Amino acid sequence: MSIHVEHLTKRYADFTALDGIDLAIDDGELVALLGPSGCGKTTLLRSIAGMEFADSGRILLEGRDMTREPIRHRQVGFVFQHYALFNHMSVFENVAYGLRVRPRAQRPPEAEIRRRVHELLDLVQLDWLARRFPPQLSGGQRQRIALARALAVEPRYLLLDEPFGALDANVRKELRRWLRRLHEELHVTSLFVTHDQEEAMEVASRIVVMNQGRIEQVGTPDAIYDTPATPFVSTFIGSVNVLHGTLEPGHFQSGGWRLPLPDGGTTKRATNQDVFVRPHDIEIVRDRHLPCQVSVRHVHPLGSSYRIDVTPARGAGEAPRIDDDCLTIELTRQAFKALALEVGERVGVKVQHLHWFHRDAAPALAEAV
Repeated sequence: MSIHVEHLTKRYADFTALDGIDLAIDDGELVALLGPSGCGKTTLLRSIAGMEFADSGRILLEGRDMTREPIRHRQVGFVFQHYALFNHMSVFENVAYGLRVRPRAQRPPEAEIRRRVHELLDLVQLDWLARRFPPQLSGGQRQRIALARALAVEPRYLLLDEPFGALDANVRKELRRWLRRLHEELHVTSLFVTHDQEEAMEVASRIVVMNQGRIEQVGTPDAIYDTPATPFVSTFIGSVNVLHGTLEPGHFQSGGWRLPLPDGGTTKRATNQDVFVRPHDIEIVRDRHLPCQVSVRHVHPLGSSYRIDVTPARGAGEAPRIDDDCLTIELTRQAFKALALEVGERVGVKVQHLHWFHRDAAPALAEAV
């Protein structure tokens, strides 16, 4: 069941929550709305659900204009961040609620309700908790029950508003893997809101990056990470070094940095450029003849990896200045141990991949062969 959003705009007094949003979600997709707080992602989700009504634009569900239709006509299942379970009802009755409150003519027989509820509880692996009450469950269990309740009414669309935001890190990791497996089994067209980029990258087939009420980029996790369309996406997705300066034929100049561009990069001079380099796209090499030499300023062990802060190398006997710009490099634990780096030593670096922007221009990419 497809979702099409056309030129959707929503304002609250002087604040524009959605600014001409266009978005297409195909049947059976699992799509993430990703962005900082206040970017409009929850407003977009609630508008699709029928909990909010836009000022202009259209929402088409399977080709039907549902822009002004109430939520009960949209066949959506909605999962909230804080579960919204009824504490006075058992787990079984919480899941059965959406079926029991249907008009009598549409309500399934009691035997069908019981079959459906137990089937869903088994699907979320919690059938053994059917007689318990929500306060007796863990956060992860309550969120699974909330999802089972949303699925009980057999929705055509599953909408989730930061479903794992209230859970601790380990439970979130477990549940997002489980949600991905569940979606592969059910193939319900699903849209979920998150501000956690790792969550979006792991769970979604496509990511919609939003900022200030607009869509910055739509693409697969790999496309969003490797070829960001705007400076905002470059800095919001993953860790990145940002330098401001001038592109020259074959290199980039920024303060004390003179970085060779992968594969030559550009043959034209361009001023006022922002260059973005991810920490794992910089290679450290013990080679004094490389054109870019650095000094190791700090070493930060991070368990499975190491973060290395480096500054431009200075002449013999010349101490580094406190205002030197640092580049951050990320090494695997094995690579760091092999190099046996020490603070203060001088090494060479190679840039494997980078991209740059001049104000609002489209990005240019440079990669090592």
